Formats: sequence, structure tokens, C-alpha cells
Amino acid sequence: MKKIGILGGGQLGRMTIEASRGLLSYIEVLSEEYPAPGAELADETVLGDLMDREAVLELAGRVDVLSYEIEHVNVDALFEAERSGIPVMPGAGLLAIIQDKAAQKSLMDRAGIPTAPWAFVGDGQTPPTAEALIEAAANLDGFPVVQKARRGGYDGRGVASMRNEDDARLPSKGGRLLSAPGFIESKVDFTKELAVVVARDTLGNVDAYPCVEMVFDERANLCDSVLMPAAETGAVQAEARRVALAAIDALHVATLAEAAERGVPTTGAVGLFGVELFLTRDGRILVNEIAPRPHNSGHLTIEACVTSQFMQYYRILAGYPLGSTELLRPAMMVNLLGEAGSSGEPEYQGLPEALAVPGVSVHLYGKRSVRPFRKMGHLTAIGATAEEAIARAEEARRCIKISGPSPQ
Repeated sequence: MKKIGILGGGQLGRMTIEASRGLLSYIEVLSEEYPAPGAELADETVLGDLMDREAVLELAGRVDVLSYEIEHVNVDALFEAERSGIPVMPGAGLLAIIQDKAAQKSLMDRAGIPTAPWAFVGDGQTPPTAEALIEAAANLDGFPVVQKARRGGYDGRGVASMRNEDDARLPSKGGRLLSAPGFIESKVDFTKELAVVVARDTLGNVDAYPCVEMVFDERANLCDSVLMPAAETGAVQAEARRVALAAIDALHVATLAEAAERGVPTTGAVGLFGVELFLTRDGRILVNEIAPRPHNSGHLTIEACVTSQFMQYYRILAGYPLGSTELLRPAMMVNLLGEAGSSGEPEYQGLPEALAVPGVSVHLYGKRSVRPFRKMGHLTAIGATAEEAIARAEEARRCIKISGPSPQ
């Protein structure tokens, strides 16, 4: 049995550990706090900062395979782990590309994979001024644009939508301009946001789950719900799959080339990848961003597919063959978020009523505190048809509220 290390103690690690137990797994995690969703279920937990070199290398020295459930980890320590002979999945060089969204965009351009038109704001290395952003927009396609920080963005953070020059000039009044080095993209005229979860094992075998469509909560700029399969034609779904697979192949090739230059071993693009896509109004598929780990768009695979994304992830890390990605029944997932104004120890209302809805499963992450829009869990509804799954998910969603302690 391989000893597996996962950097991060969050819900993705938790659901991976839960899925793996049928195969008598051994998983250690590096967590910044305890208790934490994944840390509580791990066989061992190392407490430490994910950006701390020594903490990362301590976990690496205890396991046979090292991975990560979040992108914000010390990539230099991952390179050291690779040099010492510890396989990192996906490879350290791949994570270095993902951590820098501009590098990710540049790679897609070189590989001929379609993305939104983009341009650096100023030199792309220093926090931008409003004038630099306005100039960059003029040299692109004009407003509206989306500003993105090169590093550190997550769950809606590090992204700002700019409708016009006035939005760019608002920061002195508490406005929109991000004070982080980055770039802008032309605002895509899309009809849907799609996603494809791709799996790649150590032997080079590749598969992908059915394409899903995502709905985002505009208040928090994070995923609200996911439908599998996407309500699109077979041609659109096939193109989404093709583009997603091409993007992961480009990452694999680039990671191998970079590792060869460094003279270090790498697994390349071995692991699980959430490829977020835009379906434009004129029918094109564009890559938005890539996550090198289990992805929110794949949570519903626990109930909807032969092999969940979490079991798939564990299989890859443990060296087992890929499992089937076949869809069993249409499904809809809804993220369960903290209520507006909530704080403190979470209180869950409406669980019995939600669980009484046919085809509904609820997954709570065990987070010890709630705050507005924090992901506290998710529910999935399956149905004989997509319409039935949607109706069940919405009925269950209306039952559940997660907030802080009720006022006395």
C-alpha cells in the first residue's frame, strides 16, 4: 500500500479520503489548522503552512507519493521533493504554470488552444494604475474587460469586472481595480460556462467525465450549481471534451520539457484536472482556467458516475487503473453556502426535509466556522431525466440554511 501525502486539509482531501477507504488507503495531510475537514479523517496530520518549505518537505519525507488539493503551496519545495525522488502528482512544473495565470494563458496561446483575448496591464509585474488598465483595454478590444491577478486568485478572489473607464478609476473610492500584478481579458460574450474533469494516470491513459454546465452566484462570483450532462448538443459536448484534453496534453508536454531543462524527474500532467470553459454566443469553446486537482464541477460524480472524481484521484495516486467515467443518471449539484451575515459555529437547518426529497444526497464538510458565502457542503440530486434532477435539487436547496448561532 502506497503512503500518500496531500498538501491541504480541506474538503477536497476529505472527500478523497472518504472515497479511498474501501481500498484500505493510507493518507497523510499537511494542514494549516486542526481540526479541519480533511485533517480529521487523515491517518496522520502534519500541522504547518502550505507555503513553508520545511513543512512541505516534512510531509514529502513521510510518504511515497505527494499531491495537493489546493494550488497555493510552495512549488519550490515540490521541485526539491521531485529531485529527491518523491513523485509529485501533478508535477511541480505544472503547478508553477497554473499558479501564474499569465503563464497558463501564454501556454494555451502557444499550443493553439482558444482562450479569451488578453493583454498585460502595464508590465504585468507590478500593481497596475487605472491609466495602465485603460491603455491596455484600448489596445485590446476596449471595455468591458475582466482584470485578473497573476497569482493568488481563488473562488472569485483576484478577479474584477470593468464595464468602463470609470470602473478602473474607482479604487480611491473603494472601487474595482485590483492592486496586484496581472492582465486583462476581453469580456467573453458567452451563453454558458462549461467544465470537463480530465483524468490522466502514470501510464499515459487519459479519460474525461461528461461535460457539465455551471451556474455562478454573481454576489460571490463562485459556483452555485452544476448540471451533468450539460444541456447542449452532442457536438458541443464533444468539442468541450476535445479542447479540455488538448489543454491537459499541452500542460503535460510543457512540464516534461521544463523538467528536462532542470534535469529533474517529473510525472507531468498525472492527476485530475478541472478545465473550466466558455461556450460563446457564436458557438466556440474557450478555455477559461484549469485547476490541477478535484474540482467543484466534479462533486456530483459521487452519485452520478461509475467512478467518482475522488476515487479516480485516489486511484491515480495509488497506481491503480483509471475507473469508468460513465454517467449513470443525470444529476444536479448545488453548493451549500453560509448565509449572509452568518458567523461562528455553524447551525444546519432543514436537513431532514432536504434528505426526504427522492434522489438527494447531502455532503457536509465539517468546517468549524461559517461566514457569508463560505462553502460548507453540497447536495446532489439524481433523476431519470435532467429536469427531474433539477427539480429535486432546487426543492432540497430551499430546505437548507447554514448560519451562525441564533441570537438569544
